[in-house]
Amino acid sequence: MPVEEVIRVEDLSFGYRKGELLIQNLSFHVRRGEFFGIMGPNGAGKTTLLKILLGFLKPTHGRVFLMGKPLEKFREWHRIGYVPQRWTTERSFTGTVAEILRAFAPKERVGWIISFLHLEHLLNRQFNKLSGGEQQKLMLAIALTTNPDILFLDEPLTGLDIHAQEHIESVLKEIAKSRTVVVVSHDIGFVMRNATRVLCLGMPSCVVVEPHQFKDIMKDLYGLHP
Repeated sequence: MPVEEVIRVEDLSFGYRKGELLIQNLSFHVRRGEFFGIMGPNGAGKTTLLKILLGFLKPTHGRVFLMGKPLEKFREWHRIGYVPQRWTTERSFTGTVAEILRAFAPKERVGWIISFLHLEHLLNRQFNKLSGGEQQKLMLAIALTTNPDILFLDEPLTGLDIHAQEHIESVLKEIAKSRTVVVVSHDIGFVMRNATRVLCLGMPSCVVVEPHQFKDIMKDLYGLHP
């Protein structure tokens, strides 16, 4: 029985400026149930690719399919969860964790989310007073409110101390047992421990490899040549 593809990218190109392509002729797919990593040096287009997959940016050329449907015709966005690298309202938003959850989460899922992510002790805390790890847990909670089939995350461990990193990683491992997870990350160890496959951006020809193959192309990917 063939493995179901939940994301397919065909011959994708994108540039912010005319005549300058950041991503060129990229094709790959993501299978249902994968923990799919996206890695590459700074400026390779990792976050840009994520925004294209989510429909925030329109490709210069090529096509994206979500759940078998062309991205431009996809309407089931409740099946998609997204955790950005930063929440842009962070400094100005003064609501408590409980208020945020009530605003975003269906009533029947609030209790489950609080329990699953162990948010009980944070409910009366203001968002802008939370630590980086606590804010990341809340953003994860918001992304999970619709019980998505695919969860996209952009640098989920950036700016967190080692204890917060370990906790978020353990939460993501649990989440990945029941849904597809696509993660942009510069943390090689994190991706190697968790990913089923890795898309390597920033090489002349972008490739998808399994974790044990990553070691062989790491020098080319990050330009680590003498």
